[in-house]
Amino acid sequence: MAEQWYDKPMRIAALQCQFDGYEPLAVLDGWLERGFNVEQLFHPMASGYTAVYDDAAHGPLVRRYIARAKASGMRIILYVNVHILPPEQADKAELWGRRRADGGFHTAYDTYYCPCLNGPWTDRFMEVLDAVCRLDVDGVFLDGPIANECCCEHCRRRHREWFGPAAVFGENPAAFYGRTRGEFLRRSYRRFKAGKPDALFYVNQAVRNLEGEGQSLAEALEYNDILGTEGGFMFYDPPKAAELWKPSQAAKLLEAVAPGKPRVVFTAADQKPWSWQMHTAVETELVMASTVANGANIWYGLHGGVELLNTPGGRAASEFMGFLREHEDVYTATVSEARVAVMYSHATERFYRCEAGASDLYGQAGAEIQGVPGNLTEAFGGVFDALSRGGVAFDVISDHELTAGTLARYELVILPTAAGLSDACVAMIRRYVEGGGNLLASGDTSLRTPDGRLRGDFALADVFGASFEGRCTSYARHNYIRPAVRDDLTAGWDAPLIPAPAVGIDIAARGGASVLANYHQPLAGRYVPLTPLGRPAIVLNRFGRGRCLYLAGTFAEMIQTFNPPPYSRLIRAAAEQWTHGPARLTGGLGNVEMTVRRRGDRRIVHLVNYAGIGPRPFEAVAGQRGLELLLPAADGWAAARALRSGSTCPLTARGEHTIVVLPELDTYEVVVMER
Repeated sequence: MAEQWYDKPMRIAALQCQFDGYEPLAVLDGWLERGFNVEQLFHPMASGYTAVYDDAAHGPLVRRYIARAKASGMRIILYVNVHILPPEQADKAELWGRRRADGGFHTAYDTYYCPCLNGPWTDRFMEVLDAVCRLDVDGVFLDGPIANECCCEHCRRRHREWFGPAAVFGENPAAFYGRTRGEFLRRSYRRFKAGKPDALFYVNQAVRNLEGEGQSLAEALEYNDILGTEGGFMFYDPPKAAELWKPSQAAKLLEAVAPGKPRVVFTAADQKPWSWQMHTAVETELVMASTVANGANIWYGLHGGVELLNTPGGRAASEFMGFLREHEDVYTATVSEARVAVMYSHATERFYRCEAGASDLYGQAGAEIQGVPGNLTEAFGGVFDALSRGGVAFDVISDHELTAGTLARYELVILPTAAGLSDACVAMIRRYVEGGGNLLASGDTSLRTPDGRLRGDFALADVFGASFEGRCTSYARHNYIRPAVRDDLTAGWDAPLIPAPAVGIDIAARGGASVLANYHQPLAGRYVPLTPLGRPAIVLNRFGRGRCLYLAGTFAEMIQTFNPPPYSRLIRAAAEQWTHGPARLTGGLGNVEMTVRRRGDRRIVHLVNYAGIGPRPFEAVAGQRGLELLLPAADGWAAARALRSGSTCPLTARGEHTIVVLPELDTYEVVVMER
């Protein structure tokens, strides 16, 4: 496929509201001045906080705005809201609205009615798309839709058509509403492409916990020319406990499921849920830096007046956009060089305990099978945290359409609580390790089928060097594991006893495997004598030409909740000892996210400093001195430039490494290596 304009870096601006007394064309001038090159156009059509294009009402101003934008080199993606009815259509709720079982109407944000995707509103919406096609826009963005409970006559009739008259309405809501959403979006995609085949079409797309809305990831990729998700809408809940790596997780997951598509992380300028409370300058730069460091594009949306751009957070965003414009080539068509991958199991997500997280739009996690020992969200977050804090460059991969070629790119693959792997995925992973790859797995990985059924043993038991003994053991918060032998992987453990995870998987080590640590049998309480040693907790096994480190319990979840330092050290030790990565970061205080990407012959190292001075929201980060990059000398690097500080980095030789001496790290630095 020929290169599209959206294959180049997009710096997307959005004003998500309109109030009296503002000048629309002045907004455009402000975006251009600040370095944005795309606008997701909302405000000329806005009715407060929602916008649906109406040619009669909005056409003259919108056409004038688009013409001015195009003359200035600004691309325009038209915003269309498909999850709420605007205030002027509130009287259409009887005809178009989503109904509750009691006959009342569903509302969003406690304010607006929501349209039903099986009723006559959809025909009206297709007419809106036809009108959008007549505009000189570069694309359209659909905000939504929400396809949750609706008990109207149209949904009941559609349910009978799809599932038959004997099917009980409401018995399988995920299947019905997921199909409803998919049918609507496919119809919208076809309608828009019929009128504007070269323009882009995309929606506000969740990439985790899709089962909560009955969504199909495979279908979503069909109707999204680019993929965007709300990774930068923060915090909703108290920020003191907020996930540090939310934008990075979103960007890495987007790349995992859609490596061939441009990717967008939606970032709210405001600290959710307060639309007029802007993020601090530091939080603004952190979310933007993590987004571009992971190969995604920034969408930056204001949910208050344009005067908010003159706050510290707004000025930080403007400065960062200017920097990205100046160095656009560094962010164009890059690919990751990481040699470590963490798998997010979308198959497991369908039935396992997960957390959807707070959002403006996305639904809750799907129904879980009772009795599973872990939490997929916490396990993924725990491993993500351990690697990110340690400055380890890594990718995220998914078991969605996993290939042997994907696995072959990495020297270490980590499977945190990947319980529901398919037989095909299991076979690929087994061949990967047998051929010389390294595996780290935790919890009940491979113990269930993709539909949640319990297997008799781990599907990867031969790789783990361990067999499931048929039960799990709950360890209260006063139990321990004890190292069994000295090993390079556990050399960083500095105590004879280590806290046990909340749940242990009862296993027996197979012949030839090494037990690195054992559980103590459960204690009766605190302040009591230690019990005898019990079952294996950590097993190291050789399989073919590769290795596997298996953690028999909710170790990854424990990092996310209690963060015992030995757990993170163990994971980082495997990454450092079992891989030959493109760069290693040493020195400093820690909490520096490092990503390593390539463009042509250049290696591009991004460093994002999350050593914030708490509590969150951060208003300052601790500057980091003494940082060095260690790169393989055989790569032949001759020069290094630190673009944020505008300095040349000294290079020295040390054994088999080229050492890059870095300037003091403030919030973000990007180092370009040249041969």
